[in-house]
Amino acid sequence: MDENQKTPAAEPTPLRKLWDRFGYLIITAVTVILLFGVIFTLAYVPSGSMEPTLPTRSFFIASRLPYTLGDPEPDRGDIMVFYSAEMNETLVKRVIGLPGDTISFDGGYVYIDGQKLEEDYLTVQGNTYPAREGDTFTVPEGCVFVMGDHRDDSLDSRFWDDPFVPMENLKGRALVDLSFLPGNTWLGIRLLG
Repeated sequence: MDENQKTPAAEPTPLRKLWDRFGYLIITAVTVILLFGVIFTLAYVPSGSMEPTLPTRSFFIASRLPYTLGDPEPDRGDIMVFYSAEMNETLVKRVIGLPGDTISFDGGYVYIDGQKLEEDYLTVQGNTYPAREGDTFTVPEGCVFVMGDHRDDSLDSRFWDDPFVPMENLKGRALVDLSFLPGNTWLGIRLLG
């Protein structure tokens, strides 16, 4: 046999041919499932209850990793994705009250344990009212009290029969909003929190 002659390469197996042809799709699919099934969630904002922070018909990305792996308590002011048993749907609202807080309202403002809550994220100040005059809410352990940023157009904890969202119903904290549809109150990408 001539030493310059090469031995022909072995024919790849059918599994190898399949991997060579579609392996990138499998890796892409697994990565997307991992990213948006465990680490992040992509959600749609169907209503104006969080305007203008989250425009109607915008999308946002929320981090779900802490809520998938543990049971952390959110910070006051966090925008959360959660399941509402009363509404039987997934909602997005801002955390206002934490366990042990007493929430009250006076002159269109929110008070936590008697101290006025500074809400610089609201574009309109002084228009936050309870469902019924004199309503106060004391948040039980393991729950949060939530409200939308568009206070006169948000069906939130102030109006629900059970005003408290159990921590186990929290699905993620909003990180980035993507607003690109005509008619949205702003267009572009905005970091949240």
